[in-house]
Amino acid sequence: MIRKLSTVVVMILAAAFGQSAFAQAPAIDALKHFAVKGLSFDYPAAIELEDHSTPSGQHLVIQSTGKAQIMIVSRYVQINSAEELAAARHEVVDSFIETMWKEVHDQDPNVSRTAAQIEVAGVQAPGVRLRAVLDNQPGNAEIYSVQLGSRLVLLSLIGTDREIADSAPVWLTIRRSLKIKASAESTATLRPSQSSRAGRRSYFGRIID
Repeated sequence: MIRKLSTVVVMILAAAFGQSAFAQAPAIDALKHFAVKGLSFDYPAAIELEDHSTPSGQHLVIQSTGKAQIMIVSRYVQINSAEELAAARHEVVDSFIETMWKEVHDQDPNVSRTAAQIEVAGVQAPGVRLRAVLDNQPGNAEIYSVQLGSRLVLLSLIGTDREIADSAPVWLTIRRSLKIKASAESTATLRPSQSSRAGRRSYFGRIID
């Protein structure tokens, strides 16, 4: 089940943003500051964050054993109007949510889907929360999106109830510190990468390369 779910999810994200990534050993006592091509945020210093971004966008994963997966993805395509924002959400966010929903539903027909929102960088980010029981463990797949600067950013939190609870301080730190600023390397309008690479899976299609 886990392998089948993650393959489809990884292909969608790879096509839209880039390739998968993996990080490990989280800690929240000390922080590092990630700042690459206009996107920046704070995260636990003990985590080795791998960046498998492509020329069309950034794709970052923060996770370690026993913790939920936190993912940040953002294309470099510039958004300058409400129409462009709606189109980007439809192309990237909606397709990701629908694929995740279908794959989880195949494993748990009782999966629930509710609208949700969360604060990211001081603004409300709309999203969806999928609630299911996989491998006898209840958990969530939460997907949110927000426009920061002139770019769309997708954030996801995926894991069991226990993993999500253990990751709450890290999740809050990242959301509060997340920023997008203009960068000479990220202002061009680029097409999504067509490359893809499937990774191994874990709860709710977690991407672990």
